[in-house]
Amino acid sequence: MTAAVFEARWNRIIRSREQGYEELSDFLGRHASYGPLVRCGLLRRRQEDSEYQRYNGYVPTEHGADFLLYIPDKELILVRPEKSASLYLALQNDPAPKAPFKGTYAEPTDKQFDAVKELRQNAGRDVWRVQRADELEKRLLAGYMDIRQFTVRTGLGEGALLREGLCAARVEKPHDRALPFEVTAKGAHLLEVADPWELLLVKPGMELPLFEVLDPERASYWCNLP
Repeated sequence: MTAAVFEARWNRIIRSREQGYEELSDFLGRHASYGPLVRCGLLRRRQEDSEYQRYNGYVPTEHGADFLLYIPDKELILVRPEKSASLYLALQNDPAPKAPFKGTYAEPTDKQFDAVKELRQNAGRDVWRVQRADELEKRLLAGYMDIRQFTVRTGLGEGALLREGLCAARVEKPHDRALPFEVTAKGAHLLEVADPWELLLVKPGMELPLFEVLDPERASYWCNLP
């Protein structure tokens, strides 16, 4: 970080404090994890990395913007005035407080948004397929991950999900476009199907926990990082 960038960012923090804002790292504490914010759907991984980015490349979601102000040119996330208490309460709803989370594990999401563009291009006049692409984009912006991207990164797909009992094959598909399997109770904290668009998604912040369940040996490197 150059001195000029640091000084500009620091000056903005000082001015923001005078206006009642609180810098996110100050709110969380120096060594706190961003995991609860991600799992609660308040932060998502940005599309591309930036030279001076902070927060491991995470930015607020639309829901997170109720509590947080993102200033792109300063790479700052601030807790809005008089929102500290409500944000603290929101984080008590963390769906998986003991789940492993490493902020450096998640990759930029540009490839997933490229997949949305491809879905739209291939949809033609099929309204359902157009809506499916729109729903995927909406979910990505909320912090979800398309299972296909998880498979590209880890090599673990439908077979592994069925083998570990996170999904189960359907005896009968409810309609022609339905997925051939459904999420089980065992997998419900990790996975979600967006109906009626039949999108199998990894829940926000649960990519590494899913990796750990499916391949604990390979995932252990990330899970054991300090």
